[in-house]
Amino acid sequence: MQRDTVQVVNAETEEVVGYVDATSPDLALVEALARMQLRARRRGERVRLRNVPDELRGLLELVGLADVLAVEPEREPELREQLRVDEVMQPGDPPL
Repeated sequence: MQRDTVQVVNAETEEVVGYVDATSPDLALVEALARMQLRARRRGERVRLRNVPDELRGLLELVGLADVLAVEPEREPELREQLRVDEVMQPGDPPL
């Protein structure tokens, strides 16, 4: 998935219900997302936005819709052990 593709997720089922291109976010995109949330609420559902780029996140916060549109917080990258790193064994160490 591209970096500027926002996932629209059903808040109850966690099912991805759509994708939105946020390559160049503007107020038209904000309006479309707000209307999408309004339609979902009329059906008794809610949607959340996942993978929101910083530019769109800032725009949603500026117009006061970040909470209404349920923008998921950014996740911290997981810290993982580097691949292909050989650990040095000391004499007398037990085998792994």
